[in-house]
Amino acid sequence: MNGALSLSLLALIEPGDAGLHFVHVGQGSAMIAIGSEGDVVVFDSGPPSGAESLLRALDEHAITRVDLWIHTHYDADHVGGFARVVAGLDGVWPSSDDRRVEQIWDRGDEALPQTDAFTLYWALVRDRRSGAVPGLRFAAAGIEIEVLELDPPPADAPENDRGLALCLELDGLRMLIPGDLGAERVAVAAAACGPVDVLWASHHGGVDGLSADSLALADPERVVISAGPDNGYCHPAASTLAALSEREVWLLDAAGVGPQSECSPLAANFAARHHLVGGDLWIAREGAPLLGMPGGGWSR
Repeated sequence: MNGALSLSLLALIEPGDAGLHFVHVGQGSAMIAIGSEGDVVVFDSGPPSGAESLLRALDEHAITRVDLWIHTHYDADHVGGFARVVAGLDGVWPSSDDRRVEQIWDRGDEALPQTDAFTLYWALVRDRRSGAVPGLRFAAAGIEIEVLELDPPPADAPENDRGLALCLELDGLRMLIPGDLGAERVAVAAAACGPVDVLWASHHGGVDGLSADSLALADPERVVISAGPDNGYCHPAASTLAALSEREVWLLDAAGVGPQSECSPLAANFAARHHLVGGDLWIAREGAPLLGMPGGGWSR
């Protein structure tokens, strides 16, 4: 297992540096993209239990204003942290320290789920959000985002397959963001986005989020998997790691790595270019990814 990386080289990321900050929110997803002139786009907000980690990450970059916040879909592990994060340090909304969010995009207002996390999210954003239609674009200095076109989901589609697929370009680095879409829809998105530098693995590396077609079409130089330790879904799947055996893979965390885990052991499927982070991950246009250090700071 190639997760035992040297922690001797400390590298600080200055506020305003451009790059992608994947936040370890447990079993869920959240990422901060920072453009070359400080424009900020946040993708998803993790589960309620991960909100403090996302708050810390935003504060680490001295971010008080988010230009665009995109939620790929409405599952609790993607929208659940939003209410806590936008309320600021005092946890009260509205109040003077609320985090300013200029635009909010989500998947739209059809077949809305009946969950506590979604209900709270909707109460906060209903009057200021926009459904992100295919072809919608956001552009700022050094950062561009496009909502990719997918076939409309069937009436009985699960929440995962109702989500958005996004193509991101940051200072020349290209990334596919498929949320929790199933592999067939990921393949459609990958064909539209084209070969990418970074693939944020769909559905936390689950067996249903990756296929040979989607991997070939995306052809990523790096794959990032957001999952929680010992999660009950056994993400990522051993078969996903096996399919990525020739790729550079960065796992924020994973089930199936501890001796007490009831998930299929992953050790046999770790390859030479697979890395278990156990925390946050920073990817800039140039240079090796940086790993978040306990208590702050970064290392290679």
